[in-house]
Amino acid sequence: MRPVVVPAALRSAMTAAHGPAGAAWCDRLPGLVAGYADRWGVPVGEPFPVAHHWVAPAGAGAVLKIGYPASERDVAREAAMLATWAGHGAVRLLAADVGGDDAEAVLLERVHPGTDLTAAPDEEALPLLGRVARALHTAGRARPALALDAAALADLHAGHPALPRALSTIAADLLDDLQATCGAPVLCHGDLHHGNVLRSGTATVVIDPRGVWGDPALDVGVALLNPLGSLPAERTDLRALLERRLALICPAMGVDIDRGRGWTVVSAVVSALWTAQDGGGVDDTALAVADVLR
Repeated sequence: MRPVVVPAALRSAMTAAHGPAGAAWCDRLPGLVAGYADRWGVPVGEPFPVAHHWVAPAGAGAVLKIGYPASERDVAREAAMLATWAGHGAVRLLAADVGGDDAEAVLLERVHPGTDLTAAPDEEALPLLGRVARALHTAGRARPALALDAAALADLHAGHPALPRALSTIAADLLDDLQATCGAPVLCHGDLHHGNVLRSGTATVVIDPRGVWGDPALDVGVALLNPLGSLPAERTDLRALLERRLALICPAMGVDIDRGRGWTVVSAVVSALWTAQDGGGVDDTALAVADVLR
């Protein structure tokens, strides 16, 4: 097997998140990769330049993904979500090892051509996002043990000093109302955006689910904030674009536009809160989205 490369972005992210333990884990990655390659009988190629997991092609038909066994258990949760969907709208889970103390790993189906939707125009991308989410919601009728609750994504009532208190309160109250008026909950992707949907032949499938149990319209919110850099600064233009995007994605997803609008407000404030908590300052774009749609 060729020497295992640890991308600089991954080492930097793991060190920032976990300190010396994260750096030491990166040092152990070559051995972990070799062990999984041998265990699952796959040749491993050059890793993709991602920052939070070690991900690389494993032969022509698979992808190997290895994650730090952090308390969030994101790789274990991903495995549980993909097993529930069983290829209906999502990439297939081929194998998983998520119980170890040193790493969590999954072997995933590799899709071809595997291009995402970031370059697609709204008129193409948003209906595709809506349809693939609808397939997930239909397939995910059983709640996996590791699925998150929407209310657990962020403590909006607590807010953050860097965010407008009034906007945090509005989003928190809106989240409570959306939760209280939700019909039958489904398994949502939770981070549905253009970069997490890949073309697989003539179909599309999702990758990297966060796995949130809740209102189907929850999956509208993140999609409307993406692709990054696509939102105009002028408020009138921003409102018009968001309303047009809502009209494209909500019917395809089979959800009410007003609920999609509400979840977009919540998602925008959650995104701004996470950015502030991570030391990224104030996300003016996310706050503007919440403000024009509230």
